[in-house]
Amino acid sequence: MSYRKPIYFSLGILLIFYLIFFGVTSHAQNQKLQIAFLDVGQGDAILISQGEKQILIDGGPSGTKLLEKLGEYVPFWDRKIDVVIATHPDADHITGLVDVLKNYSVDQVIESGAKSESQVFGAMEKVIEEKRVEKQLARRGMKIKLSDDTSLEIFSPTGVIVEGLKKDDTNFASIVAKLTSGENSFLFTGDFPLELESQLINTDLALKARVLKVSHHGSKSATSALFLDKVNPEQSVISVGKGNRYGHPTPEVLDRLLSGKSEILRTDISGDVVYDCASAKDKCELTVTK
Repeated sequence: MSYRKPIYFSLGILLIFYLIFFGVTSHAQNQKLQIAFLDVGQGDAILISQGEKQILIDGGPSGTKLLEKLGEYVPFWDRKIDVVIATHPDADHITGLVDVLKNYSVDQVIESGAKSESQVFGAMEKVIEEKRVEKQLARRGMKIKLSDDTSLEIFSPTGVIVEGLKKDDTNFASIVAKLTSGENSFLFTGDFPLELESQLINTDLALKARVLKVSHHGSKSATSALFLDKVNPEQSVISVGKGNRYGHPTPEVLDRLLSGKSEILRTDISGDVVYDCASAKDKCELTVTK
């Protein structure tokens, strides 16, 4: 009877390897697009996934929290993120990226070009250098292709210095990007300020989007009525921490969104806001975690 134990043990090991192999294969073949606005508190973190490709936009204010969230959406065997986008160097957008860079294999980091003297920005730059991660500056017209039907395009910054702006305010360098997959579209705005919105409105850029990531956590210093009229979002996601000391989202922005008949989704109320897109032909399905 004792000889059966090694056999059962070997069969168990083989079964485990088979299940892992099956999971890895199924994950690679699954081309469903998912956009997850992660509830990381008072900050931004957005994970875009399609098959084996993953783009992370910002990392929120806590590395521990972000790694926990990524563990819910990224299979344990997948330790690679293709592109990390740091919209601008504020701590509530990049703190979590330091731990991501340490714990994941990252192919490329895209930055706005804005600098900061903060410790967290220095730590992020140090890890990028130590791990020899490719670094690029975001510029209008750059595209990241996830599949034949899905791509992310950078709308801002343009690389042109605009006179009269607060050059010491990193929000003015925020990366704005649009994800398009068939009829589905998502506009990500970082902390892009109201003063620069006209630069986007007065262009031929396709700003209209089904889903808008509301700029600067719903601060009144962004998301004007004119901008909302141009984007015309069916739904607007506000990444914000519960009971934050800034009073975000502000009543002014909430009123503007309601006036534009946009459904408001907030991470402090709904938790993670997740869109699953079965195909480019179908409208993405929305789920929340609370």
